[in-house]
Amino acid sequence: MQPAADAPPVVGRLGRFDGTTFAPVVEGEVDAAFVHVFVHGWMPGFRTRERLLAATDGVRALHAWDPRLVDPDGRPLVADYTPLVEALHGLGPDHAVLWYSWIDESATDADVLLAHRSRQATQINGRRLAVALQQALARRPGRRERLHLIGHSHGSAVVTHAAASLRRPPDHLTFLDAPENQLTRIGGAADLIDAVLPRLHPGRERGRVFVDSYTSMFGGPYHRRPGLAAVVDVSLTAPLTATLDPVRAVTAAHLYAVDWYARSVRELHRGVGYGWSPLVTEAAPGGPGPAVADLHPWYTAPLALRPLDVRRRPELPLAATAGRLARRSQVRHRPLEGARLAVTQVAPDAALSFTTAPGDQLLEFDLSVHGGDGAEQLDLAVDGVAAFRSLTRYPVPMSGRYVMLADGRPGDHLLTARLTSRRPPLGRRAGDGPARPVTVHVTNLRLVNTPGAAAGFSPTRTMGAAFAAGAASGSLATLVTLVATGWTARRVLAALTRRRAATSAAGSTPRASAPHPASARR
Repeated sequence: MQPAADAPPVVGRLGRFDGTTFAPVVEGEVDAAFVHVFVHGWMPGFRTRERLLAATDGVRALHAWDPRLVDPDGRPLVADYTPLVEALHGLGPDHAVLWYSWIDESATDADVLLAHRSRQATQINGRRLAVALQQALARRPGRRERLHLIGHSHGSAVVTHAAASLRRPPDHLTFLDAPENQLTRIGGAADLIDAVLPRLHPGRERGRVFVDSYTSMFGGPYHRRPGLAAVVDVSLTAPLTATLDPVRAVTAAHLYAVDWYARSVRELHRGVGYGWSPLVTEAAPGGPGPAVADLHPWYTAPLALRPLDVRRRPELPLAATAGRLARRSQVRHRPLEGARLAVTQVAPDAALSFTTAPGDQLLEFDLSVHGGDGAEQLDLAVDGVAAFRSLTRYPVPMSGRYVMLADGRPGDHLLTARLTSRRPPLGRRAGDGPARPVTVHVTNLRLVNTPGAAAGFSPTRTMGAAFAAGAASGSLATLVTLVATGWTARRVLAALTRRRAATSAAGSTPRASAPHPASARR
């Protein structure tokens, strides 16, 4: 079997904040009652510097909290998120604060059309995060930590895929300006995680996953979507930024959700944001925050100068008809007859093709492992893009056995599988002898179709749509110009014809002759 290519190890992507800096996380080290995990998002403009520093240090990937990662103004990247991790660390010694870094795959050049590259990497990094957390968390009999996953921008998709892949889902899932509006769909930046969130069965009851989302620039409400009525949405009003640079202004508005949530952690007595988290309200019933079950589906914070003054947002009538909403709630499963994958130590690679139709969002499957020592790793990719990872030591529950098809237009696609071997698990040494032969089966493949679901965009489709829109608007403008020119020409010709006719008529009419003076005297 081939050795795994990942370096550094998955757990190496985690860093633990100690109040001033980040320390590496080793297996089984995190032993706290409350664990908060923050995940950053797309990092435009940092690609070249991250690659340069990684090559200089001789490592595969740099950590996002490295102070050498600075923007053109010399401001460290970590400074944008320091207030949040400091606020979470300030909650007390029972709270562990972790940061998951995937900047080696989320950083791009400063081009808005490259956002799809970051979003494409969210699936595999969600799976990596799930494995890393299960490696890092200490397992003690009778001890159950409360897990809080926080994602900013594309980090919201990462934490969603991680939550679906964990054997025990998190208690609280928080999105900070998750890109979901129509603008983000143009360049392929939208998370489209409303196809995955229902698999977590969000709810307000104890033991269910509580989900809240805070939008400040690119986000959109989730609670009106099928299966997500229990999600709490909060619309924030970002303050105006004193700059003439539109990119800087948009970035500041996008980061405002992070600053707002950090303030809600620091001012816990206000009972909003983190103040209404089940990690707070269930630990101290009767506190300043409302009970999770009593929360309104949608709030707004309209005053930038009083950011934590949130108000209930009235529910306006839905623009969509009841019939359209009913159709979207009718999720259909279409099995791929005869499709299956099997990988072994002797044959570690396998592939199959499948055909999708409009509305297909997920490809679900069953997963079974026979033999092995728990150190085997299964990777799945769709059309060459990594989408799924499972370490046999940590079985993926049914909620996480899927790959998203956000990039795939209807048609033929390729699913590939690879089995690799990682380092021996904890308690097993490399010299303990050969492990039992392992076989991994991927069976019962089925497409999940949601009628009327919004599809993602690839750069090709974006440029094609822009070209088609430009051609259509250009053709319409040409047609309007031709019609207007023809109408104007006809009006002018008609006016000239009438004037010429009037002139001709006036020239042909005989004038009355005046009497001769002599005859007048007679």
